[in-house]
Amino acid sequence: MKTEDNAQTECLSWLNLQAESSVIYVAFGSLAKLSVEEIQELAVGLEASGSPFLWVIREDAVTMEELPQVLPEGFLERTRGKGMIISWAPQVRVLAHKAVGGFLSHCGWNSTVESLWAGVPLLCCPRLRSRG
Repeated sequence: MKTEDNAQTECLSWLNLQAESSVIYVAFGSLAKLSVEEIQELAVGLEASGSPFLWVIREDAVTMEELPQVLPEGFLERTRGKGMIISWAPQVRVLAHKAVGGFLSHCGWNSTVESLWAGVPLLCCPRLRSRG
């Protein structure tokens, strides 16, 4: 998992290596939280898709140290090079990148508008913001 400090440069550089419209960008905003089970199911789906992916998992949801224990066994090894997991992304720049072909989003207002502005198709997974 990459930190915010180097995420912008590293994720944009990684996107530069991907084919046009091939990457699934996954981000659920700053208020929605996924359970461990949902993170695991999403990981299985991303791997099964065979598509490159850029996945934002915030540090307040899962820390870098916890990630290998939360994701399905062997996921990080099997998807090395095919996917990138970071804790923060410059979303407007990511969505404007030619490699991004779809956005799996919680459908928050900003994310929806940014995706529409960039012309990136949305796969919507509406989330209530977490309580507590």
